[in-house]
Amino acid sequence: MSEPVDFCKRRMKHLKGLMEENELDLVYLVKGPRDGSRYTRLVGTSSGSALLIPLDGNPALFCFPVDYVSTKDEAWIPVRRLESRASARDVIAEFANQHLSGKAPRIGLNVDALNHEDYLYYEERLKGKFVNISQTIIPKVFFGLYPDEIKFQRTVSRLADIAVAAARESIAPGVKEHEVAAEANYAMMRQGAEQQSFPTIVSSGERSAYCHGWPGDRELKEGDLVIVDLGPMKQGYAADETRTYLIGEDTKKQKMLEAMDKSVVAVIESIKPGESCKELDAISRRVLKEHGFSDYPHSLGHPLSGFAVPSLSKTSELTLKEGMLFTVEPGIYLPGYGGVRLEENVVMTEDGFEQLTKSPRLI
Repeated sequence: MSEPVDFCKRRMKHLKGLMEENELDLVYLVKGPRDGSRYTRLVGTSSGSALLIPLDGNPALFCFPVDYVSTKDEAWIPVRRLESRASARDVIAEFANQHLSGKAPRIGLNVDALNHEDYLYYEERLKGKFVNISQTIIPKVFFGLYPDEIKFQRTVSRLADIAVAAARESIAPGVKEHEVAAEANYAMMRQGAEQQSFPTIVSSGERSAYCHGWPGDRELKEGDLVIVDLGPMKQGYAADETRTYLIGEDTKKQKMLEAMDKSVVAVIESIKPGESCKELDAISRRVLKEHGFSDYPHSLGHPLSGFAVPSLSKTSELTLKEGMLFTVEPGIYLPGYGGVRLEENVVMTEDGFEQLTKSPRLI
């Protein structure tokens, strides 16, 4: 039975093949603020500060002393210790240059994750030409799940379902937002989540009109809309599920929920291999407009678990392919009144797709 490390090794082999095709002598994967999960998908740990992969030679993960022991235990590739931040760039440059030879060495970089100062430093000291791989090789390596890898995403999706169910059961007038978040967090962690990919969102009443409303001391009231958005992680795989609940009865707010559900259903019914991500985004907005609600200020969906694609947005040029893992999450936000968002997680399969999150959207 395949384990997460086996898929890491497959991605590394895929990356090396793409390096050869693109005549790259070395790839330097810089760790940006949100690249921990991407490291996990490739080397088995979210720790480390720099990952260097020579075409001819063993890759190396560089990290500082504070994380050295845990990183060495978790990673399946060699780990090199950076003794100080002052010398870190010199050590990385020395390793890179050992694997750069010939007349015109080429270095693949995810340039968007490199700050300007570091870019200038490495541009001066590395013996090769920089090639930006952020929009070329990165999306091909981090395209999504292998078919036999989906089982790990199912596991973390079930944890998300458990957490939103716990949140729903705790919602009542007089309960505070942070108490709802605590119940959701406890439920997912108690059932096996190892961490959260982002702090759990619970926003109620007028605050439910916030796209990201972190939980506070506000007490829930009769007639409130309550948004719960959470993201358990296990073995580096992350789910991201949102549900909105109505306390009591309110005709207008119930119509908001029903319109949102119809938008989600319309998108899911349109998902198929080869479908345009841009068109799916447009479908969600058309349905909401047909029900009298305005546009929402974010994309329809984003990738999960450290993958680079796809973005379901107005500007995306991508089409859906096997393995792609993404969210479907349109929203209605009425400032000063309230908001609704529902979010599902979907993975593309060989002959269609699988909806991974399964909690009821309408109660």
